[in-house]
Amino acid sequence: MGAVNQMGDIAAPMGSRAGPPGMTLADREARELSGLIYEHSGIVLTGDKKSLIASRLNKRLKALRLRSFRDYVRYLQNAPDSEAEIVAMIDEITTNKTEFFREHQHFEFLVSEILPNLPRSDWTLLNFWCAGCSTGEEPWSLAMILAEYFGAPRNFSIFATDLCTQALRTARQAVYPNELGKSIPFALRQKYTLTGRGSQAGRFRIVPELRERVTFDYNNLIAADWRVPGVMNVVFCRNVMIYFDLKTRSRIVGKFRRHLRPDGYLFIGHAETLNGIDRGLGFVQIRPTVYALQQ
Repeated sequence: MGAVNQMGDIAAPMGSRAGPPGMTLADREARELSGLIYEHSGIVLTGDKKSLIASRLNKRLKALRLRSFRDYVRYLQNAPDSEAEIVAMIDEITTNKTEFFREHQHFEFLVSEILPNLPRSDWTLLNFWCAGCSTGEEPWSLAMILAEYFGAPRNFSIFATDLCTQALRTARQAVYPNELGKSIPFALRQKYTLTGRGSQAGRFRIVPELRERVTFDYNNLIAADWRVPGVMNVVFCRNVMIYFDLKTRSRIVGKFRRHLRPDGYLFIGHAETLNGIDRGLGFVQIRPTVYALQQ
């Protein structure tokens, strides 16, 4: 990497969760597990996802030394520590597909159209929320963009949340294989990453100046209450709501509205839409997948 800064030994990122297929999942248990997953996360898993459920949850059966998915369903329903196991189950079932500067058009629009139009009085501190941040690539990409725009890592705060506790551990470490850094523009990688040496060769880490601007926390989007610090200027919730049904999406968007400034913005994924969601919430589409909140 030449001029890239260096870092010392750091903790390794989350490893692969893939495991070999094991016990057979019957239709009845698939429906019951899908129901529990929907109840606790809002994630919709249709009948054709039975093999996905089986392959991802087999390791939980092995960890608990259970002999069948029937036993696992009973455990989730009756065990004293079932709440902790439900969190572990959701960790395994969630899909954490992301990358640096994914859907880069959003970042370009933020810089060209949104940031320049914010009143300078608002520049004391801008609040951004990455809801469904996965392993952290999105908030770190946003932090680089904002640091470049303001000329230094200041004037902004990023709140990043996810349902998957394993993904959040990786996000907090901010350590990634060099292969994942290829989607970061070269100049930004030179400026905002540290190159691993010794046992961390082949990895890079986000610089401390950016790590100080991002706070990671667990958040379940279907929970009754969200612990959100302050009112947000911009919310990124991209490629998350595709896993929810219309009823759940409507409820989540309504809650986003309550945590946005009256002139705030909501970004969703390019495969997503707010069609069918109450227009009375005040969101107006200004670009594909970009919505402004208007009173």
